[in-house]
Amino acid sequence: MSKKTVTGEDGKTYTVQEKKPWYKRFWVWALIVLAIIIIGGSMGGSSDDSSSSSDSDTKTESSSKTEASPLDKTYKVGQTVTYKGYSFKVNKVSYYDGDGDMNTPDKSGDQFVIANVTITNKGDEKQDYNSYDFQLNADGNSTDFDGIITDGEYADNDLDSGTLDKGANVSGNLIGEAKPNAKLKLEYKPSFWDDKTVDVNLN
Repeated sequence: MSKKTVTGEDGKTYTVQEKKPWYKRFWVWALIVLAIIIIGGSMGGSSDDSSSSSDSDTKTESSSKTEASPLDKTYKVGQTVTYKGYSFKVNKVSYYDGDGDMNTPDKSGDQFVIANVTITNKGDEKQDYNSYDFQLNADGNSTDFDGIITDGEYADNDLDSGTLDKGANVSGNLIGEAKPNAKLKLEYKPSFWDDKTVDVNLN
């Protein structure tokens, strides 16, 4: 507060103290500056958190895109599919009408579809394999590879079932039947407990 000299009505001189307006007081401005710092800090922290969260989400999305599961892809003949240490490749696909005798497709107008595959155990332990883990999908209809050819070049080379040591592999034919103009896929079913498959286009 400042002092001020005034003259009264009686002609005498008096000294009075003059109060500062509220907006000129130090503690008022100190509170305003403190409030600005607090508000600015909270907004900055929120922005940083949002940015960090956004970066984390972006990394997660990028990681999920680069690590897509084989169950979400469709492969081609000649491509190797690896899933949970179990690897297989369709080496080639052949078609055979039969010989008109014993080696004839069950349904008239069908032909044999022979998929030659190689299975490799890339896991750390022994793994079983079975031809019934694979199916032939013809125009959306999935059936087992249970065709039989008893003589000729496709005989005695069927893929059966067995157990592979670590690093071992086996090759053989999967024989199915389908119409000559059908759209064909080989489906590998990794788990008995669900319907998810690894798909390989055959034509």
